[in-house]
Amino acid sequence: MNSKSFVYALLTAVVIAGLHHIFAAGSFAFPEYRLTEGQVSDIELISPFDFPILKSEEQLKIDREAALEKLQPPFSVSDQVRFDSFSSLDRIFATLRQYPDRKDSEDLAVELNKLKAPTNAEFLALATSDASRERAYSTIYDAISKVYKTPIYDMALGDSLTLYESDELKRISVEGFQEYGEAKTAFQDALSRSGYSTFAGQLSERLVHPNLLVDENKYQELKQMAINAVPTQEGEVLQNEIILRKYSRVKKSDLNKLNSLTEAYKARNLTRSPWQRMGLSLGMLLFVLIILLLTNSAFPLLVPKKLAQDSIELPINLSFVFTAVFGVLSHHVLGVNNVIIPFALIPLALAVLTGFEFGIFFAIANALILNPFINWEPYAPVILLLSTLITLVFIRRIKAWHEPVRIWLVLTVSMIVVGLSISLYKNDPAIIILRNSGYALISSTLSILGAAAISSYYERRWNRSTKQTLLELLDFNHPLLKKLATQAVGTYHHSLVVGNLAERAAEAIGADARLTRVGSYYHDIGKLVNTEIFTENNEDSSSIHDKLDPQESASILRDHVREGVALAHKYNIPKEVIDIIQEHHGTSSLRFFLDAAQRQGLNPNVEDYSYEGPKPQSKESALVMLADIVESTTKSKDLRSKDELEKIIDDTIQRLIREGQFNEAPITISDLQKAKIAMLPVLESIYRKRLDYPDEQKPRDE
Repeated sequence: MNSKSFVYALLTAVVIAGLHHIFAAGSFAFPEYRLTEGQVSDIELISPFDFPILKSEEQLKIDREAALEKLQPPFSVSDQVRFDSFSSLDRIFATLRQYPDRKDSEDLAVELNKLKAPTNAEFLALATSDASRERAYSTIYDAISKVYKTPIYDMALGDSLTLYESDELKRISVEGFQEYGEAKTAFQDALSRSGYSTFAGQLSERLVHPNLLVDENKYQELKQMAINAVPTQEGEVLQNEIILRKYSRVKKSDLNKLNSLTEAYKARNLTRSPWQRMGLSLGMLLFVLIILLLTNSAFPLLVPKKLAQDSIELPINLSFVFTAVFGVLSHHVLGVNNVIIPFALIPLALAVLTGFEFGIFFAIANALILNPFINWEPYAPVILLLSTLITLVFIRRIKAWHEPVRIWLVLTVSMIVVGLSISLYKNDPAIIILRNSGYALISSTLSILGAAAISSYYERRWNRSTKQTLLELLDFNHPLLKKLATQAVGTYHHSLVVGNLAERAAEAIGADARLTRVGSYYHDIGKLVNTEIFTENNEDSSSIHDKLDPQESASILRDHVREGVALAHKYNIPKEVIDIIQEHHGTSSLRFFLDAAQRQGLNPNVEDYSYEGPKPQSKESALVMLADIVESTTKSKDLRSKDELEKIIDDTIQRLIREGQFNEAPITISDLQKAKIAMLPVLESIYRKRLDYPDEQKPRDE
């Protein structure tokens, strides 16, 4: 780990510790006891002073609901109901006055219907006679006045009710009031005695209503008083009383006492001393810094060298800040189930960008960073970490790094299954299991969307090869392949054969077959610059080299690697493919020209006749190097048997091992043997016409 990584880690640790200090202030200012029901206590706690035992939120809610159930709603007489009845009567008769002509009876009926007034013939006739209409109005007005003199109620109230009158609450009998049905009957009787029985019933529905109603304002006031009257305490702990014994199992009542003690500290403003708070802050800082330093140190050990070269220290450290922010939002701001945290986002993105091993390591470190921000709760981290590890292992096994839908499905199922197993163990009800499954779905969706966005961004920024990019490079309409096919036909066909050989070998040893084929297609694109000096493109190339001294020829031939890298950068070829172009000759020497120089007595410097390298750093580069040499060698020889093909491959492998060309690639002798077996059928199919096979002997007659 370099000094830059240490500085990044230190600054990140300060930021994360600061977030914890701000959003988990209670754990710094007042003592808190992080115990759970059923846990065995590792401390013995004695009360430092007298303090009340507060009811739990659940118990307080139950007691308040019970108090509200006992509360009787207060009733009062509403003058508004009587006023509305008179207003309705005035509107009805105003409508009657607007239609004095019998011809307008249909229009009048329509308007009365809107007012829910009678529309029978007797009532409509009142419109045409002023005297009859005014007499009816007076009669109905008097009936309304009379019926509302005694308050009307319409509820099953029992024998008594609470009356709110003159700022006093009185419990009185309902015998002094009218029941709603009785009031309507009295109103109808009054109209019937005056000869208006035909529309008395309909008018009673429109004009008579209960006016003894619940006083909502007073009722809400009484509710609040009832809630406030419920005691929040259910006992008291005295000074020096044992609150919790060491090695005892923590009960729900114990947790209630511990919470009450914390609240008592807050009420007395008995905060931790500055030294204690400084110690807690320093402890959190060191805790985070240790994790970050371990992560930064593990990065170059777990990540392949060619990937570790990218400037990734700052993004890795910042990703821990995102984890802390997710914890703050979930636990301290939103107060939701912590399973909703998109925990797998960064580990999945890093696994795609840097490799499986570092993704696993980071997931574990990520869980450690998250834990303090969710009050050291074990439930959510177990689900999040275990499901992420399952997903990483599974997608590595099926090689689905760039298939987000598949990864999302694996992550979602993993989270639900792990959560279900824990819920079954805890005997959680079905509603909690369903709710947690919903949180898991949200978490996995956010994780996959975020991981896809991050990996896509950095792959473009670092010019990494993606599945789509490699497929586009395999298209023979790509400008470089089209140029190779038209301007360097021999090199083009050579590259295709190398692609077939290397791809089959890559499949046999578990390397990236698609990347290997692409690297094979483009490994010699530098030969486009000086096409004619290469034998596969010009049978008379030797005449060109005869005019040059061996060192000049070697230099021109070596330049095809440098020219290939330049062309690859010009056409935005991914870094992994450029590495293959640069590494496919390693540091091998151009033996033909070196020998020529020695024969001429020039005392050559071997480095002037060797490729600049580097040596292959990956399995893919090593396989392209092997296939390149094998294809060139077999093409130049007149082969007569399969054994000769095997010998060429064996000799090539042995020579490359002796020269140390595979020393820096993660490829084994076993891998090379598998590669040989995979290449042989391809070579046999190409050179089948030249190979002699013994006649198959016929079985003897018995």
